[in-house]
Amino acid sequence: MTESHEFERLLAALPHGEPFRFVSELTMIETMTRGAGVWVVSGDEGFFAGHFPGEPIVPGVLLTEALAQLCGLVAFAGQREAGIPSARARLAQMDVKIHSAIRPPARIELAATLTREMGSLLLFEVAATAGGAAAASGRIVLGRTP
Repeated sequence: MTESHEFERLLAALPHGEPFRFVSELTMIETMTRGAGVWVVSGDEGFFAGHFPGEPIVPGVLLTEALAQLCGLVAFAGQREAGIPSARARLAQMDVKIHSAIRPPARIELAATLTREMGSLLLFEVAATAGGAAAASGRIVLGRTP
């Protein structure tokens, strides 16, 4: 199977469906180590109607959700390889700082690196950039659940 097909299978396995999927494409996954992806926003997404009318900005909470979804993909890829196909990871904690506003249209580069495992908890360092500028960075903790 090609890498592109594997990325598509992983994206399809996300428990989030449209319109609440914020990883448009995976660009790299190193199982249980790190991952990179992209969230493409066109400006036509429904949430821009109210955030903010006439001056749309990507909501920081959705940018954080995109990073958490990427963390889940890194964790899920590892769980699948360990023979746990139905396992999921849930958000346990987040500490993400927003550094700059992102205005649509935008291609948002997402990165997540697993830095520590503590039992069922997975600690990730995350970052997002748009147009070459830092948009967000911080830590996300996921808890593995059966």
